[in-house]
Amino acid sequence: MLALCACFTGALGCKAPSNQTPPSAASAAPVASVAAPVAKQKPWFSGAFSGHYTAERQVVDIKVGAVREWGKDDGKQASGPGTLTLQIDDDGVVDGTTSGPLGSGRASGKVEDETLRVQLTPSDEASLHGVLIAQRAGTGFKGAIQASTGNSLQVRQATVDLDKQAN
Repeated sequence: MLALCACFTGALGCKAPSNQTPPSAASAAPVASVAAPVAKQKPWFSGAFSGHYTAERQVVDIKVGAVREWGKDDGKQASGPGTLTLQIDDDGVVDGTTSGPLGSGRASGKVEDETLRVQLTPSDEASLHGVLIAQRAGTGFKGAIQASTGNSLQVRQATVDLDKQAN
């Protein structure tokens, strides 16, 4: 039995001498060429945009039961020219600022397909809250702002054209 174990162990522990030479570099398998990654094209809306608006009183139908103060709004406050500046990232996320008769504030929103939706958040209580909804127009956007005071007693509207700025 001991002889069988020695024979078995010897067979497992021994290696046959190798008389083969390693393959040469010339006979190695060809290496596949790796193509350089294609640069992803930026979306059409990516970049800086700016525009001007002129806010004016939005006419509100005054019917029975309507807020009486709407009829007293002469449209002089929170009316006139203003500016809007936006930065839109490659994912369509919007960040920017607004200034003018609606007040100074922050603009934030999103571009989806060819529609821009922005919320205008005032930096103080005297400024108006608003929304901008715009559609693609060439390389920019064309749309409308609707805004009001916190108590909705002053309601304003404005059209705005946003032009893409050169980088």
